[in-house]
Amino acid sequence: MYYDEKYFIIFPGGDRDKLSIVGLTPAMEYEINDYAVASRRDFSDINEAVDYAKELAKENGIKYVGDDDGYLD
Repeated sequence: MYYDEKYFIIFPGGDRDKLSIVGLTPAMEYEINDYAVASRRDFSDINEAVDYAKELAKENGIKYVGDDDGYLD
């Protein structure tokens, strides 16, 4: 985790039946355009992002997926 990293909720691989988190540093934020973004909101705290993504997935009847850190990148 980087100090300035922001976390975004995405549809991994464009699969709209799943949600996950991607973390990007300010220098890499342009890469957000490479993802199918599920929420316009960004987060500075990974735990807040994961909790929100899980809640969003539950509300929409889709699956939350993540690795051991709770996010993909």
